[in-house]
Amino acid sequence: MQWIFSPKLLERITDFLHANRKRRIKRLIDGMHSADLADVINSLDSKDRFLFFDMISDEVAADIISELHNDSRRIILNQIKSEQLAKIIIKMDTDDAVDILEELDKQQYYLVLNNIQEKNKEKAEELQKLLQYEKKTAGGIMDTEAIAVSSEFTPQQVKEYIKNLDVDISDFHYLYVVNEDNVLLGKVSLSKMFIADDQSKVKTLMEDGVISVNVDTDQEEVAELFRKYDLMTIPVVDDENHLLGRITFDDVIDVIDEEASEDAYKMVGLETEDKVFSTPIESMKKRIFWLSINLGTAILAASVVSLFEGTINKYVLLAVFMPIVAGMGGNAGTQTLTVIIRGIALHELTFHNTKRAIFKEIAVGGLNGIVLGSISALVAYLWKGNPILGVILGMAMICNMIIAGLFGALVPITLRAIKIDPALASGVFVTTLTDISGFASFLGLATIFMKFLTN
Repeated sequence: MQWIFSPKLLERITDFLHANRKRRIKRLIDGMHSADLADVINSLDSKDRFLFFDMISDEVAADIISELHNDSRRIILNQIKSEQLAKIIIKMDTDDAVDILEELDKQQYYLVLNNIQEKNKEKAEELQKLLQYEKKTAGGIMDTEAIAVSSEFTPQQVKEYIKNLDVDISDFHYLYVVNEDNVLLGKVSLSKMFIADDQSKVKTLMEDGVISVNVDTDQEEVAELFRKYDLMTIPVVDDENHLLGRITFDDVIDVIDEEASEDAYKMVGLETEDKVFSTPIESMKKRIFWLSINLGTAILAASVVSLFEGTINKYVLLAVFMPIVAGMGGNAGTQTLTVIIRGIALHELTFHNTKRAIFKEIAVGGLNGIVLGSISALVAYLWKGNPILGVILGMAMICNMIIAGLFGALVPITLRAIKIDPALASGVFVTTLTDISGFASFLGLATIFMKFLTN
């Protein structure tokens, strides 16, 4: 029976671990999918994670280790012996192996690399080449397991060549075609190759003009190419178009997850390393900076309110409705901000269409303001029986929703123009601006209409 991850399975494994019944555990997990095994490790108590990982074969561990949560992987890397880790890394895809090596401290890194060198010199050389590339580039996420064949090969020669390679052919959809200098010429699908006439040549079967990426291309641009052209794999080349490796769809999914998580964290002023089970001190250190900035902006918004103390003292009821205007403006600004940042990330927003995007968001803010302002005015009138209060609230809502649309679009666009990550700082600025404009418009209008409110 093949088990899948479940609370019941986790409970049984935990009981067997504490009873030191390793054989029962091995029988229990035999044949389990690597993704389920990773879920088991991530769900175990910290003290049990390495005990369980140590029972898994090197082949399975190679599939699992890069899929673990950061805290689980850190626990394992801190306890595993360098020789054992080297055996596991040798069995991993080169791109995943490089990620693991980059997580090691300096001493462990050299010990593991030396062990790999002793056991598999070719693998060590491949890893050292990949370690030279920047992490978030095509070179940093590619693997070197691309199959390259000569354009002069026949299908029969290709078959013989692949048989002699130590690769899992199920991981490949395309073969890349190169000349004698390893310059990329095109690609040919495996299915086409295996049904072709044995007397034909690869050059007559290949697709030329193949889409490729330079080794220094940013990983976000790589992901965009996969999305735009519905790619399964993409070859990676150097400046002279020499084939260096390939990037597969599963690598790009990891990039998309990473970039999406990074943007989500940045929009609320968090570092990506802050996880659910980080220690309280670690999380506090990672959050305190932007919270301090937020405190400063909140004080700025409060200072705007203080300018209207006289108005509030004369008509205390205004304090009840102030959070409505500011809160709605903040939410509207965040919506616009999300749309604009997403447009930037997907390259939908360019220099030429920026003005149109800003005016569109202002129009959306105005329309939402008219609808929500009318509703707010009616509620204020029915609740407090004062039509002037309703008019002030409705007008302030319209003003703030328009301002929210304007700054929700303008702030990230401006930050991008001055080379600051718009996902990192936009939220704080937009929230502050909508709070200030909300308080100023509501209390300013109230001051103007004071003579009506006091009648």
